Amino acid sequence: MTGPEPDGRRQGAGFGLLACACWAVYNTGTDLGRAWGFSSLDLMTLRFCVAALLFLPLLLPRSGQAPAAGRAQATGAPLRRWSWITGGLPLRRLVLLTVCIGPPFTLLINTGYGIAPLAHAVVISPGMTMLTANALSVFLDRRPMPLARMAGLLLVSGGLIAMALEQPASKTPGVAVWLGDLCFVGSGTLWGVFTYLSARWQLDPVRATGAVTLVSAVLVLPPFWLLLPHEVPPPAAWAWQVLFQGVLGGCLALLAYMRSVALLGPGLSAIFPAMVPPLAVLLAIPLTGAWPSVTQWSGIALASTGLVVSLDLISKRKLPVPRKGH
Repeated sequence: MTGPEPDGRRQGAGFGLLACACWAVYNTGTDLGRAWGFSSLDLMTLRFCVAALLFLPLLLPRSGQAPAAGRAQATGAPLRRWSWITGGLPLRRLVLLTVCIGPPFTLLINTGYGIAPLAHAVVISPGMTMLTANALSVFLDRRPMPLARMAGLLLVSGGLIAMALEQPASKTPGVAVWLGDLCFVGSGTLWGVFTYLSARWQLDPVRATGAVTLVSAVLVLPPFWLLLPHEVPPPAAWAWQVLFQGVLGGCLALLAYMRSVALLGPGLSAIFPAMVPPLAVLLAIPLTGAWPSVTQWSGIALASTGLVVSLDLISKRKLPVPRKGH
């Protein structure tokens, strides 16, 4: 199987960089949101409800067109009137994707932000994503793992261990930092499963992401109204979180990432989460005043380097260079 064409690779890289930039701002914005008094449920509701409003016009069937396209038409299955809500996905796949990138994922990562420092989030979660996606490819698809990728995964593991060695004071009194780290392990694992399934099922970015977002919004609204906070943050803070959670994290980053996976495959596209840690840490310095320690910088460097090495980018660069005399 040949790799992506040069034009497709450039487009995939562009979408990956866009997703990376959105995630960096989203990560820092979520950390700020917890500091401003937003709960995990607040941020999760903003993420899915705002994104659902953005996706809704894209999912609605146009006049003269079938309400859903793709697999249902290809298999000859009957199209239901409201099947556009599911994006043409079978119920089993929609449920699994909702678990991977819906409320369970968001609740885990937002809870982790309320306990552990930002530097832990931007290393542990992407690291677990890379480990999970590669493990699923090896064990389920029987794809051999290149030596460079194995070395990269060892570096990622070293970065995770370095981050876990330092346990600063918890943001939540009485709650150990390692519990927040476990939340990031869980969220990264779920995202790794999503990355693998997105490539395996060749999902349409708009329909799949939009369907999961709509279902997630319906699920989170009832508990949000039942558990309204007593102390409401100011309107300006809500406006910022609408941008961070709904526009960037819930919509634009997901669309760009899924498009990158479609163009590059799960391996090459997984390089871009490695760029989130340095960008998020740099953003956190002026926005939150949080400077990483030497240990945290070491963990970030190891994990980020491991994510790059695991993709064997150096050898991929050397392949197209022609030899003299040929």
